[in-house]
Amino acid sequence: MNVILEEVRRLEAAREKGEVSEFEYAVAKSRLLSTVEEATVLPPEAEPEPREKDSATPNPWGLALIGLCCAGLMTFLSTQLIGDFTIAFTLVTCICAAIVVVAFRRLEG
Repeated sequence: MNVILEEVRRLEAAREKGEVSEFEYAVAKSRLLSTVEEATVLPPEAEPEPREKDSATPNPWGLALIGLCCAGLMTFLSTQLIGDFTIAFTLVTCICAAIVVVAFRRLEG
């Protein structure tokens, strides 16, 4: 296999120097690769096509609204459970801050 690779490199160098035309290069390369049964020629890597924006994901304002609704509901429920609004609000604020920190760390890597 190394011999074939060296031969292909030699053909490419000859083509770049102008000693071999494109047609002669293609013929010689296909003849060389046809001697190996499992050899496949891969096309050059193409740039990935840009993906379309997914319309199912909410925009940042929608996410903020959902987060505020969840925080309000959690504050109300924890106030009913604990009995003190200040402690409940502090607890919910800490939980929301932790969620934001985890989300940003996932975005980083």
